[in-house]
Order: sequence, then structure tokens, then C-alpha cells
Amino acid sequence: MIKLGDITLPNDLTWPNCFEWTGISETVERTLSGDVVIYGTEITGRTIDLTGGSDYGWITYKDLKTLLDMASVYEEIYEFEFNGDIYTVRFRHEDSPVLEFTPVTDTAEFIDDDYFYGVIKLMEV
Repeated sequence: MIKLGDITLPNDLTWPNCFEWTGISETVERTLSGDVVIYGTEITGRTIDLTGGSDYGWITYKDLKTLLDMASVYEEIYEFEFNGDIYTVRFRHEDSPVLEFTPVTDTAEFIDDDYFYGVIKLMEV
């Protein structure tokens, strides 16, 4: 199950950057004598990109409007569930736009049951 706040998202959304995060940041420097000094720390702020494509991970216009409303709340955090794991997240406004969606079928006016695909940009807090 994939859920963000109160919205249940399609189970075929992907999280392509899921395994890019370790939570460790290190800097390596050499001393004048040539020895290696490593400075490290644990960091927070894992990026989460939920992605759908032209043939998978479609969301409805109704859910897209709800996501837009959620993303418009300043400094709000949400519970994000992905396949049984739960994270506390916020929309990644520093990497705007936080929602990048394309309609599956172009039309002059969308109705709640029309479908879209794209990317939801989040960050674990």
C-alpha cells in the first residue's frame, strides 16, 4: 500500500531514488604529512520521488487536486506509508515544482475521474 496523508495512491507508483540514501555524510581531507582525516556525521532529509509513467501509476484528477491542497500548506508534515514502512515527510518546495503531472488524455476541462501521471517530490523529516 502507498499512502500519503489520507490519500491512497496507486500501488504501481515507483520510488526510484529509494536506495540512494544512507544517512551518512563524510568529508575526507589529507594532512600536511599525507595522513587521511575523515569527518563524518549522520544526516536527515532523505529525498523521496514517487513516480508514475504514461502506462503506470496514474492518479485521478480528484486526488491530484487534494495533493495540490496538501502541498499548499506551509510547513505541513504528513505520514507517508510505502509497502508497510511509515515515514514522516513534507513536500520538497526547495526543489520546485513539488508536483509534476501530465494528463493521460488532453481535454479542455478535467473531471474528477480523469487520469494523470508524474512525480511527487517529498523529503523525510
